[in-house]
Amino acid sequence: MRLNPFFSATILALVLTACGGEQPQQDTLTVQPVDSTAAVRSQRTRNIFHNIPSPMETAELLRKAGAEYSKDILNDVKNVDNYTSASKQALNLGIYGADLSYASVFNNTQESMLYTSCAQKLAKKLDVNNAFNEAVVNRLEQNRNNRDSLLNIISETYWQVDGYLKENGRDNISVLMVAGGWMEGLYIATQVIAGHDTPELRQRIAEQRIPLEDLVELVKTYSPDDPAVAGVLKDLESIQALFAQVTVPQGGSTITEENGVTVIGGTAPTAALTDDQLKSITQAVAAIRANYIS
Repeated sequence: MRLNPFFSATILALVLTACGGEQPQQDTLTVQPVDSTAAVRSQRTRNIFHNIPSPMETAELLRKAGAEYSKDILNDVKNVDNYTSASKQALNLGIYGADLSYASVFNNTQESMLYTSCAQKLAKKLDVNNAFNEAVVNRLEQNRNNRDSLLNIISETYWQVDGYLKENGRDNISVLMVAGGWMEGLYIATQVIAGHDTPELRQRIAEQRIPLEDLVELVKTYSPDDPAVAGVLKDLESIQALFAQVTVPQGGSTITEENGVTVIGGTAPTAALTDDQLKSITQAVAAIRANYIS
C-alpha cells in the first residue's frame, strides 16, 4: 500500500476542506528501540507487502470479476478528523490506503483525490509526511489517468512510509498501518462478494490465510504491554481461528508482479471456502473494522 497528495493547489484545498480541520493528538505510541527482532520484522513486512495478495490486487480482481465500484463500503473521508490517537491514525492510514487503491483500480479520480488527501493528513499527524512530499503529488497528478502507474506510486509510497517508520524506531506504528490496510482489503472483498459471489473472489479471500499468518507473527514481535498492538493481535488471532479450517493448497503456484501488483497464479488447486466459513469471516471482519474506523 502507499499514498500521496493530488493535482492542483485549488483542488487539493477543496479536498482538505472535505476532510475537515486539524485536531490535537490525544496520545501517542511509544518509540521502539532497535533490537534483534528488526530483521524478522522487516522480512515479515516484506512478505505481507510483496509476496502475497495485496489490497490492490484484491481490488483489481474485483474489477476484473465485473464488480461495480461502491463508495458506501469504504471509510468515509469525513471520519479522518475523528482519529486523534496515534493508534487510530496508524490503523486508518492503512485503511485509507486500501480505499485509495480500490478507488484507483476503478479509475475513480475524484474519490482517489479524497482518500489521498485523508491519508496525507494522517501521515502528517504521525509525522511521516516526508513520504507525501511535493514530488509524489506531482507524480500522482501526472499519472491521474493511468491506473497502473497510480497503483505503482501508491505501493511505492506506502513502502517508503513503512521504511521511514522503522528507521526512526516507530515500528509499532508501521505494524498498525499494515494491519489496518490488510483488514480493509479483506473487508472490501467480503462486502463485494455478498452481492457478487465468484470462485475467483472466494479464492482470493481464502488465500488471505497466508498473509494473515505473517501478519500475526509480525505483531507478536511487539511488547504485549502496548495496548494498541495487543488489541490488534487479539483481533487478528480471532480471524486466524476462523481461517484455520480453510484449505489453501500448497505448491504448483507462481508469484509474479504485474505493473507493481503481486499476482498469484499457476495451476494450484482452488482453495476451499465454504458458505459457513465465508459468513463467519465476513461478520468478524466487519465488527473489527467498525471498531477501527469509529
